[in-house]
Amino acid sequence: MTAIAVPQLDPEQAARIRAAWEQLGRQVAEQLKPLGEAFRQLGIAVARALAALAPLVRLADQRRARLRAMHTEYRRRMRHRRRRAR
Repeated sequence: MTAIAVPQLDPEQAARIRAAWEQLGRQVAEQLKPLGEAFRQLGIAVARALAALAPLVRLADQRRARLRAMHTEYRRRMRHRRRRAR
């Protein structure tokens, strides 16, 4: 297997490259800051919408539970009625 020669950088070159990467990181962070703010606002809006819908969901759940109870009670009455009819 052949060894790959890795160039050794002198300290000045390494410092320049490090500074360039740091500057690039700052630029990317600066460009992404508005996007992060937009996502934060979107999260707040979704949380508000869900909070506004929570009572409706609770009402729907209560209605579903009430209908289920009524249905099971009806089935029980019909079963007893069928037994009495025999």
